[in-house]
Amino acid sequence: MTFIVTRVRAVVVATFAAVLISAGCFEELAGPPCAAKAFTIDSTAGDTVITSTGLRYIEVAAGGGPALTWCKSVSVDYDAYLLDSTKFDSSRDLGVPLRFVPGVGDLIDGFEQGVIGMRVAGKRRFIIPPELGYGATPLRDGSGNIIVPANSTLIFDVELLEIVQ
Repeated sequence: MTFIVTRVRAVVVATFAAVLISAGCFEELAGPPCAAKAFTIDSTAGDTVITSTGLRYIEVAAGGGPALTWCKSVSVDYDAYLLDSTKFDSSRDLGVPLRFVPGVGDLIDGFEQGVIGMRVAGKRRFIIPPELGYGATPLRDGSGNIIVPANSTLIFDVELLEIVQ
């Protein structure tokens, strides 16, 4: 009987010690910090909206439901072009929508700003100046070939598929 009590006590002590030691390993998981980037609509020219940061966009289809705000996970389909109509990227061609959180900074600023205010099933064409795109640094593929030249204005056709609450 003493052996069983001693053994149970040892198991309880070992379990308690393991819990204390591992307690630091179970902190709440947090994603990268998210921050809204301030911009306003400065003007419109025909169907083109011009923002204070230099981003321009055309609202192709309004969509429905609540408008996307900063720091919400979103899923989009897009096609990306240079001004000469060369397609350099496409989630549609890959068959995999892009999921990201605007404000985290994982994408170019013009793309993150462009989706703000969109609604599910909404479509926009972003016209992204170099300073909100890749800037003076060319974008290269895995072999080192330039796919987006330095100081390029970019065109993105974007459809918002889902806002994850």
